[in-house]
Amino acid sequence: MIEGVNDTKECAIQLSKVVRGINCHVNLIPLNSVKERNLIGTTRKNAQQFLGFLEDLGVSATIRREMGSDIEGACGQLRRRVIKEGEFTD
Repeated sequence: MIEGVNDTKECAIQLSKVVRGINCHVNLIPLNSVKERNLIGTTRKNAQQFLGFLEDLGVSATIRREMGSDIEGACGQLRRRVIKEGEFTD
């Protein structure tokens, strides 16, 4: 989930329309912020609010635990570190 991009009530309503009638469970995963892309993960409060919207709309969902950012091993962080140290080339 990205702050201001896909964490609003309107986004929850759109998502509920996409999954309506499908037997599924939605995993909400707050983004680990990527400074180079100016992307900021949604706050825990916003994620909880979004989860509440989905539940009110009848969508089964949970917020996934965030892992790896403390050791720069989360999505995007390790790649950034490797590129920064010049150990990786495309």
